[in-house]
Amino acid sequence: MQFYSETYHESTRYAPRGVGDPIALHWEAMPLADKRYDGAKRYPLSDSKSPIHAPSFADGLRSVAVYALIRNGNVPDGVYYLDQESQELVCIGTRQKMAAIVDAFPEKDFVSKAEELYLYAGLMDRAVWRFREAAYRQVEMDVGAACANTMLYAKSKGKKVFPLGAFVDDVVAVALGLGGTEVPLAAVAVFPENSSVAFYSVDEGLGEFAYSNRNETMDPGSRYAARFMLQNRGECINDATKCIKVRRVATKALPGEEFPLAPAKFPNDYFYREMWFLRPRPDSLPLFLPVTMDLDVFSSILRWMEMAQFNAFGAGLLKVWVVVFDAMFVYPGAYRYVPVRKSLYMQAGELSIKKFVKCFAVPEQAQNTAFAVIFTADLNEACNLLGERAYRYLNLNAGFLGESLDIAARLLNKNARAEHYVYHDDIKKLCAIPDGESVISTVLVGKSLQDKSL
Repeated sequence: MQFYSETYHESTRYAPRGVGDPIALHWEAMPLADKRYDGAKRYPLSDSKSPIHAPSFADGLRSVAVYALIRNGNVPDGVYYLDQESQELVCIGTRQKMAAIVDAFPEKDFVSKAEELYLYAGLMDRAVWRFREAAYRQVEMDVGAACANTMLYAKSKGKKVFPLGAFVDDVVAVALGLGGTEVPLAAVAVFPENSSVAFYSVDEGLGEFAYSNRNETMDPGSRYAARFMLQNRGECINDATKCIKVRRVATKALPGEEFPLAPAKFPNDYFYREMWFLRPRPDSLPLFLPVTMDLDVFSSILRWMEMAQFNAFGAGLLKVWVVVFDAMFVYPGAYRYVPVRKSLYMQAGELSIKKFVKCFAVPEQAQNTAFAVIFTADLNEACNLLGERAYRYLNLNAGFLGESLDIAARLLNKNARAEHYVYHDDIKKLCAIPDGESVISTVLVGKSLQDKSL
């Protein structure tokens, strides 16, 4: 029997002759949350509380709202909405609301000691008109990108940072006063560098596990008109006591010729320092120029993808493919990347770029790709382990790693761009991706026309 996540993903993947029958969504009738917060106290939003650059949200839709619980900071303890338009922290609650939110997490003692707890909600009304039923999984990837952005900037300041994907969804939604089109999806806890709580949590592997809602029953949800809202209800945690903590990191070797990556071109300190000087990423990137990717650059981009945290969500269930077309000293072909081993394992050789670009709805956007990173997952395997919640973890992680790729590429004067309209069956066949795996996200890496002077 298929999990609903498998059915949902199948219905939303892009295909030449249809993408599933979209259900009419009457968003004009949905009440939008009023984010003006008239009369609420406002404080300037400092760099320490928010990344300088917005993450690479899909097509510039700005589909993520950010809230924060702040303790012992330069503002009074409380719950805040991050108003990114006015660059202000808006106080929307005090200790009572803080306690209610902390109570939604299984790791209550850990969360209650965080210096900052960021909460991310997806704004469905910002994406549904463009992606239709696929809007939900795209917004999950946007939230994953926002988490990576926050984590990278916090880590560059020496903070200890932990992504959290497990909480009782409705409790968080009620505590934050979210509207009907706003869905809580993830959280990030930030601790000072010298925090003993954070130190012991690192030793115990916090962040390398996920909570399974496998034991919870899915409400048929006949009142939900859209498939993605039914998917959301299936992913929700209703009772944290029924969840099982799962830790799993895939490290096994793969068949195929091994290609070890070169060491990163610059040390980690370079990454953390220079990311503060990056220009803001444009919402849309022009086409790629022909370029041969230097081996050191190629290896650094892949290895820096781990700077945030490779298994932030999903407990290692996301699989990474690297499709190489023009990288120095690397044979063209499709490889499986095993991060723990810092190696690529060839699965298909001599791929044609002409066939590759035909796997995209707009072939011109894939032209001159130096290499591509494809994130896949065995949805049945993931859901058997983590329940329907697995699908959220996988999409969050794909967005998380996509944001890391984007920053790593731009640090080395290259560009990474996520492509949303991909013919999944065609790209799986071309790259010899097993039938049991589903394509979650595809990121293209090259050199943009706007950077031809670099």
